[in-house]
Amino acid sequence: MKILAIGPHPDDIEIGCGGALLIARDKKYDISLLVMSQGQAGGDFEKRIKEQEKVAKTLKAKLTWGGLIDTRVELNRELIQILEREINKVNPDIIFAPYSNDTHQDHRNISTAVVTAARFHKNVLFYEVPSSIDFQPTVYVNITPVISRKFGLLRTHASQVHKTKVPGLSILKNAEANAIFRGVQNRVKYAEGFMPLRLELAKFK
Repeated sequence: MKILAIGPHPDDIEIGCGGALLIARDKKYDISLLVMSQGQAGGDFEKRIKEQEKVAKTLKAKLTWGGLIDTRVELNRELIQILEREINKVNPDIIFAPYSNDTHQDHRNISTAVVTAARFHKNVLFYEVPSSIDFQPTVYVNITPVISRKFGLLRTHASQVHKTKVPGLSILKNAEANAIFRGVQNRVKYAEGFMPLRLELAKFK
């Protein structure tokens, strides 16, 4: 099983689908991460690069950088081609990508481009982050067994832990609250929720 997770900035993937990726790692699936920018607008980008590299090592994942500039990701042919090249290279069974309805323009544009770039792939799931708007998941992954390890992934992004723009709220507390809420919806303790562009039901194969 091959998985490609696409993130606009360092830490988006871990917030949105870090638990699912940890489960995939335990199953020895082949994991690839495509991070489209180095998070230049979020602080010391060299530090953010090292943080993302450490996460990739923890997940035993291949890490590729998209080479775009944080906050300046435009919806154009170049963006689609970057995504297509990585999708064609990895040939993933499952693609995780950011959701389109988001207050951050990078997330919106990358999500829209994924719809085109992944048009021939059967399993494409959009994940949520704190800036997502009206996210209504219909697919869930029970991350209860790996929740503490997901927090570990988030702690690796030490430069971002307290950058929530909400006094006293860390990304760890944010992630825990969201995992509890999605868990209630999925009748488990902790879950991650996803909205599918397409999803093939394996039990009907």
